[in-house]
Amino acid sequence: MGRDKATLTLPDGRTLLQRQADILRATGVTNLLVSVRPGSETYLPGATLVPDSTPDAGPLAGIAAGLRAAPPGLVLVLAVDMAEMQRAHLRQLVKRATAERGVVPMLAGHCEPLAAIYPTALADSAEAAVAAGQLAVHRWVRSESDRLLIWATPAEWAGVLHSWNTAADLPPPLG
Repeated sequence: MGRDKATLTLPDGRTLLQRQADILRATGVTNLLVSVRPGSETYLPGATLVPDSTPDAGPLAGIAAGLRAAPPGLVLVLAVDMAEMQRAHLRQLVKRATAERGVVPMLAGHCEPLAAIYPTALADSAEAAVAAGQLAVHRWVRSESDRLLIWATPAEWAGVLHSWNTAADLPPPLG
């Protein structure tokens, strides 16, 4: 899109980042961590900014940094550009996770690791994959299938797991 998606303004006046934070908080998240590129000027009241573990290494570096920064337990990950996600969907994920096992939604044979729950115990594994240059998050997820439930989501999740990647994905302005 040529700019930081987190700062995109939605028709209701919130940024995309604020919208996702609101959804996470409505789901029960109390410790909000935001993965950012080192040197980012992102700001979100009440959130802790966590620089990616390795600059320019993609989403897995952000997941690794978040898992390392979080208190022991589970981490709910939600990509900033997955703007169709609703509280009810996240609650379905939470309901399927256990203290020892996270959950990653799968639709039509493809897992969506950027709307998922991970145990913090996977921090070492995520960091090792990043260090080895194995940055494909879906491959890392499949390699951790003993600690992650790959959950086949209902068909109505199709639009929910869509990321905004082009201007055509954005909602029209109000009025």
